[in-house]
Amino acid sequence: MQQHFDGLTFVIGDEAQLQAMPDLAPFPPFAAEMLALLQTFSRLTLRDDEAKAWPDVISLGFWCRAASLNQMRAAYGDLAHRYGRGVALHIAPGNVAANFAYSLFSGLLTGNANIVRLPGRDHLQVPIIVRLLCAALHEHPALAPYICLLRYDRQQGINDALSALCDTRIIWGGDETIAQIRRSPLKPRALDIAFADRYSLAAIDADRYLAHADKGKLAQAFFNDTLLNDQNACSSPSLLVWLGVETQAAREQFWQHFQAFAARHYPLEPVAAVNKLTRLYQLAAQYPGVKKVSDDDNLVVRVELAALTPGVMALRGNCGFFMEYVADSLNDMTPLCDARCQTLATFGIEKTTIDAWLAARRPKGIDRVVAFGQTLDFTLQWDGYDLVALLTRNVANTL
Repeated sequence: MQQHFDGLTFVIGDEAQLQAMPDLAPFPPFAAEMLALLQTFSRLTLRDDEAKAWPDVISLGFWCRAASLNQMRAAYGDLAHRYGRGVALHIAPGNVAANFAYSLFSGLLTGNANIVRLPGRDHLQVPIIVRLLCAALHEHPALAPYICLLRYDRQQGINDALSALCDTRIIWGGDETIAQIRRSPLKPRALDIAFADRYSLAAIDADRYLAHADKGKLAQAFFNDTLLNDQNACSSPSLLVWLGVETQAAREQFWQHFQAFAARHYPLEPVAAVNKLTRLYQLAAQYPGVKKVSDDDNLVVRVELAALTPGVMALRGNCGFFMEYVADSLNDMTPLCDARCQTLATFGIEKTTIDAWLAARRPKGIDRVVAFGQTLDFTLQWDGYDLVALLTRNVANTL
């Protein structure tokens, strides 16, 4: 059936290239050609003056370094009989600027041709990344047919046409976005991978924090986890759980350091300040014992909870809005660790303690446990999915 693509705006590629993608031969995962393309992108990015103004763009460049890519490859065993599934359609989220690139690069590393719907929001980082990717493709023209970047509004006909081309569809977004895209049928053997809207938590041992020598550095790490992207990423913590004895002293020092760093590096928009106060009032109206424990400048709004009730995470905020709870143990967090809970960021808590808690409580959520400063570090195992396994097919050769 003839597909119609009226309404598409191509940023990289064109309609003829798009139509030809299903006929491209997939590469094996971590193919030398793909590695070379991403390493060129890394080199160009890390030398680019405009890119250096954006930490998330530079982080993307570091992610594509040869050492980083080799480490990813080393994490997998024998991939000799795996090949990309074919065409991957990526529906990028609107709230995190560089996410489309990580999704695209995952598709390239697993040997696929890739169609990417760019975020609809006007992130300034997106044209920088696109420009650098175009420059990298100029040095690797044979791989240009494997990448189409495009934009379009929420048009069912275009979703239908693009979904009919793909062998894997990767959807980043909220429940409504996922439901809308899933109205478009896939080929019988095509797969859907949905990265739904989720939330993340942080847990910190107060006594070990007080003994920590470089509290300023830890404040910067938590800033990178949160305010670097306005807490818009699912992996950015919105609730901080305190453990230990000296929780009051630790909280005072932690937030003093964090507030000082944020004051130098985070511009507070008036609308964000209003939204944070609105969220505070909503929480206080619905959950008894909620109280504001931060000062009055609204750069950082801290809300102390009297209990960890599962529904409270639906009222999480962003742009410097943090809920806090003083817990007796990790067990207190269990009610919040349902399927919507993605990442647990920790400081001062032993890995064995976390492993024992996970084994005992077996929560349906928490797909990642990372140290402070690492919540935004994208890997090929994300949201509980192994992207190398899902974006490739295995040829079972029993000869």
